[in-house]
Amino acid sequence: MATNKNIGYNVFPTTDNRNSMAAAVAGRLLHARNQSLNESLSDFEGSANNLELVKTIEGRDFINDSRSTNANAVWFALESMTKPTTWIMSIEDRENISDSLVDIINEKVKHIIILGVYNPEIMEFLSGLGKQVDCCMNMEDAVRTAYYTSDSGDAILFAPGTTSFGMYRTYRERGEKFKDAVAQL
Repeated sequence: MATNKNIGYNVFPTTDNRNSMAAAVAGRLLHARNQSLNESLSDFEGSANNLELVKTIEGRDFINDSRSTNANAVWFALESMTKPTTWIMSIEDRENISDSLVDIINEKVKHIIILGVYNPEIMEFLSGLGKQVDCCMNMEDAVRTAYYTSDSGDAILFAPGTTSFGMYRTYRERGEKFKDAVAQL
């Protein structure tokens, strides 16, 4: 085995050193896995950011589904709505809106609010569905617009259909911003 004569340690790890390194790596992997498991367990239905009733204000139910980070999750969220719905969303690409999502939008949604920077093609497509469509650059404006354009007995669903794209660190933070905006009404 080669030895570095200047500082007196083995250049190549011994079997004991390799076992120690393997144990250290395994420990780190288990720690990371436990963190992922904890996050997953906190994400069961009924948890925060998953069809969470935030508040009812003057007959309007504000529902946080920030966890809807793709169009399929949005479909499930919209499917669960039993009231006329104002949908706050952030889907940017027409390709992400399937025919089944269009069907559920036509059935359940009366007003769409696009949150953040949007693609004009998506605005044109959604407007073509015969829905009222508004655009808001920030969460506070989106929630305020949803409130003032909805009626008592309606649901206001925040189901973005995308990841947070740098606006927020996680869907949880984005959901907290939605709740904060609702609290400001």
